[in-house]
Amino acid sequence: MDREDYMKALKAGEKEYQARLQRHEDPYLPVLDELVPDVSALPAVSLGLVQIPVKQIVGTSTKGRTSAFAANFMPLLGWKSEFANKWARLYSHVVEEGVRDAIVVQEYMNKFYVVEGNKRVSVMKMLDAVSVEAIVTRIIPKRTDEKENKIYFEFLPFYEATGQNNIWFSEEGGFEKLASYVGRKHGEKWTQEEIYDFRSLYSRFSTEFEEQGGDKLGITAGDALLVYLEIYGYKDAMKKLASEMREDIRRIWVEFQVKSNDEQVTLLMQPTEEAPRGVLASMLRPAPQNIRAAFIYQRTPMESGWTYMHEMGRKHIEMVFGSRVETTCRENVSIEDAEQVIEELIAEGYQVIFTTSPVFLNATLRPSVEHPEVKILNCSLLASYHHVRSYYLRIYEAKFVIGAIAGALAENDRIGYIADYPIYGVPASINAFALGARLTNPRAKVYLEWSMVKDRDMYQTFRDNDVNIISNKDISAPHQGAREFGLYRVDGETSTNLAMPAWHWGRLYEALIRSILSGSWKGEATIGSGRQALNYWLGMSAEAIEVFCSRKLPADTQKLVKLLIRNIQSGAYNPFSGLMVDQSGVTQCKDNEELSPADIIAMDWLLDNVVGDMPDLSMLKEEAQALVSLQGIKNTAGPDTSAFSWTGLPGKEDDE
Repeated sequence: MDREDYMKALKAGEKEYQARLQRHEDPYLPVLDELVPDVSALPAVSLGLVQIPVKQIVGTSTKGRTSAFAANFMPLLGWKSEFANKWARLYSHVVEEGVRDAIVVQEYMNKFYVVEGNKRVSVMKMLDAVSVEAIVTRIIPKRTDEKENKIYFEFLPFYEATGQNNIWFSEEGGFEKLASYVGRKHGEKWTQEEIYDFRSLYSRFSTEFEEQGGDKLGITAGDALLVYLEIYGYKDAMKKLASEMREDIRRIWVEFQVKSNDEQVTLLMQPTEEAPRGVLASMLRPAPQNIRAAFIYQRTPMESGWTYMHEMGRKHIEMVFGSRVETTCRENVSIEDAEQVIEELIAEGYQVIFTTSPVFLNATLRPSVEHPEVKILNCSLLASYHHVRSYYLRIYEAKFVIGAIAGALAENDRIGYIADYPIYGVPASINAFALGARLTNPRAKVYLEWSMVKDRDMYQTFRDNDVNIISNKDISAPHQGAREFGLYRVDGETSTNLAMPAWHWGRLYEALIRSILSGSWKGEATIGSGRQALNYWLGMSAEAIEVFCSRKLPADTQKLVKLLIRNIQSGAYNPFSGLMVDQSGVTQCKDNEELSPADIIAMDWLLDNVVGDMPDLSMLKEEAQALVSLQGIKNTAGPDTSAFSWTGLPGKEDDE
């Protein structure tokens, strides 16, 4: 029996050896001394006796007898060797009595390299052991800007707080997000009960995930767990049996595929036109004749300009479609209640649900998975879920035009700009405005302030710098009656409106409803691999964005506005084209080049003619922190967009 076991291990080692050679890779065990030549000069910390995951033991500390093992720790020496005899005896001993003595390892970047106990590790891997006791010395790497290094330095405080070393993420922010699900800040100590509950949860999830082939997807079990928790929630996930979790994983498998896909998001510049449908296709996949659509608002139209614009969009589709589309809305819905409200609307028979704020994204996930027959959409820019489609407008196009107006009117070359939330999409609006100002006034400086920064008089900067041309929020709520919106001039106590961007959500809602009524909605789901998230992003070409100008503007300025709008609508001009240098002096776009939609959406820098910066999360008012935590740019608290590969598909405007 000893010989038979060894020969199985030898066969596995030889197979790995040959496979590595064919890939032109080193077929032997990785050696830490060779991977990190200055390892002896790096700081070392003794962790003592630690239970470590066997699958994270990847190599040996020094060269030694590495030629006895293939890169997967399986043996390479023949049966008649002394090594084989010792390995076989050890195998029998471990099977009968287990491993008595701890191995000795060095940990580097949360991977383990054996100092003493190579054969024990080989046997444990052959037996598919989950963990083994080890005396661990941690080698602390130098800090670098490499992603893996940054993730490791996020892991260190997580390990100090939990003692857990078996979970890993492929993107930054994973450990912080996991801690938040447990109700802890990153690096805050977990209780023993929290550690036990998490260990049990992760063990059940990772086992089921890998048994269904998750280890072949190109993401870690930790990455997949975060997706799972985003949909089902941490508290509910802890209560699930392995069988329930297995069914959940099957149901949301496409979301893991999206996460692992190089092209996670398909960006539709507008919903696709109806494809020709034969008689048989129409019979098999008939389009709905009538639709019941619901809108969920975080506030009321009377108190929120944002909600008011969406409410006008709802009224628009009622007017356009008449009796074919029945709509309703729910106002003042909190983030905590949003999922329940969605479930109630589904129970009432609504087939399409629009959640009109990014803060509702997480609330849409579980209902969209459990009710695939219902179309649930979220108004946001960075949703990357197959079950939930997202939508937004290219407001930066209007900001560019308004910036051009501001530059033409700023006699002292100084312009004010008030932004609200430091979230993705906002830097594009700020920079587009600054580019427009520079187009008509090469000396223009844009002074940036934030309305959501706490304990700050945002107008003081404008007063100090004699700024009297200001761009503020796009529209005032009806009950507020304020004049400080859009672009306006301040003369003492008097404000004069000059221009404003108009968000025509109704155009977008109309296009989406038409795609559902025509049946083309289903066809969009099969674009590409069919495993991407779909994001709609409409602009001036779809008449979803406009600029309204005051009659008080000079006639020549009004002519310029019409010219710019016409060229942006036709696609003849991209505001983000030509030389662009950021505040740090880095060239973000060269002459004769232009930024792609992906570049524009993921923009996290400010142009060199912008005076000001982007606040971090701690500087913001409490009511802003939920949204910024979800959608904030990298230097605040939001998602890392490095994993996003955007595919812009031609919309109607590209065919004209």
